[in-house]
Amino acid sequence: MAATAEARYPQEVLDAFEQLKSECAICYQCGTCTSSCPSGRELYRGPRRIVRLILADEIEAVLKSDDLWRCTECGTCTDVCRMGIDVAAVLHRLRQLERRHGGIRCAERTAADVATGSLKKRPRIDAMRFGAAMVSRGYVPKDKVGAAEMGVKLARQLLSGGMKRPAGASSPAADPQHASVTLAFYAGCSIPQDRELHALVHEVAAGFGVRLDEARDAGCCGHPSRGTVPSLFRTDERVYTACPACDASLAESGVEAVSLWDALTRRAAREPSIAVAAAGERFVPYVGCLADRDSALASLGDAAEQSGAEMIVDYPTLHNGCCGALGGMYRGATKSSARLLEFAARHDAPVVTTCVLCRDNLRSAARELPLPATVRFWPEFFRAVPTTMSAAGTAADAAVLEEHTDDRP
Repeated sequence: MAATAEARYPQEVLDAFEQLKSECAICYQCGTCTSSCPSGRELYRGPRRIVRLILADEIEAVLKSDDLWRCTECGTCTDVCRMGIDVAAVLHRLRQLERRHGGIRCAERTAADVATGSLKKRPRIDAMRFGAAMVSRGYVPKDKVGAAEMGVKLARQLLSGGMKRPAGASSPAADPQHASVTLAFYAGCSIPQDRELHALVHEVAAGFGVRLDEARDAGCCGHPSRGTVPSLFRTDERVYTACPACDASLAESGVEAVSLWDALTRRAAREPSIAVAAAGERFVPYVGCLADRDSALASLGDAAEQSGAEMIVDYPTLHNGCCGALGGMYRGATKSSARLLEFAARHDAPVVTTCVLCRDNLRSAARELPLPATVRFWPEFFRAVPTTMSAAGTAADAAVLEEHTDDRP
C-alpha cells in the first residue's frame, strides 16, 4: 500500500500522514470517540476506524471517506479520548488535505465549498443564494415543502422592501422603556434573514429587561466554511449569541461568547420582578451537537424550573445527537433526529431547541418521517412575565406566545 500511496499522492500528503500516524500511534482502538460522537449513528467508519486507517497507511480509504465531512467539529471525540489524542484536530487536518487532494462528493463537503465561496465575497451567507448554489450542484432539499415555504417567505420579505433588518439597526422591541441592561449581541447569519424571528428574539429579550445591541459589521462566524474562512469579528467585550456554532467559532477566534438564552434565564433568576413563562406544560429539550451538552441541558432545566414546565429527559445523548447540520436538509432525517422526534411524539410534548438551524432540520425530519412532533426555538417557547401576574395572567401570556409560534412540524 505504501508504494501505491507514494505513486498516487504528492509528498505533502505522505508527510502529513506520517505526522498523523505519529500523533495517533498510542491509540488502542477502544472506540470511545465513535460511541460518544453526536453524529455516530450516521457514520460508516467513525473516528476510531479512520484513525485505524491512518495507522495502516490506507491514505486513499481515508481521503474517500465522507465521514470526514459529517464531523461537525464539536470536539467530543477529543474530550473523551483516554489517550489524550486530539482526534478533532486530526479530522480537521484530514479535511484540509481532502479539499486539496481528494474528490469526495457529498452534501456536507459541497455545503462547505458553497459557504466558503460565499464568505469570500460577502460578510454573511445569504440563504437564497446558498440554496440556489446547492441546487446548481445537484443537491435538492429532501423537504421540498419546507424549502418552498422558506423560499416564498424570503421572497415576500424582498418584495416588501428588504430581506432582513440590517444588523445593528434599532427596532421597537430592541428599545423597551423598561430595559435596564444592554448586551452586545452577535446575531449570526440565519436569524437576521428571518425578519419575524429576528424581531421576536429582540422582543423576548426586551421582556427580560434586555436591549440587544447588534454589531453592524459582525458578519459570519465562519463555521459553515469548515475552517477555510475565519470569523472577521473582533472585540474585547463579551458578546451574546443565539447560535451554538457562533459560540464555538467565536471562542476559537478569541472572543468571549455566551449563550443569550442562558443569560436571560440567569437574569430572571436574579430579578424578583421577572418570571419565566412557557408556552406549554412540558417539553423535550434538544441542544444540538455543538453546545456543551451538560451545561446547555442544565440551562434549559433552569428555564423549565422557573416556568413550571416539565422537562422530559431520557438518556443524555438523545438530546444532543446531530440533526444533520448544513447537510441535513439534503440527506434527510438523521437517525438521531428520528429517535428524538419519536420520543417527543410518545410523550405528546414539543421539542425545544437552542439552535434555529436545528429547529429547521428537525421540522423537516418530522415532515419526512412523518411524525406528529412540534419543534420550537427557545424564544418561541419561553418569555418573561411580571412576577405580579396571576396564574390566569400567566396563561394568557402563554397564549400570546403561541401566536408567535408556527405549530407545524
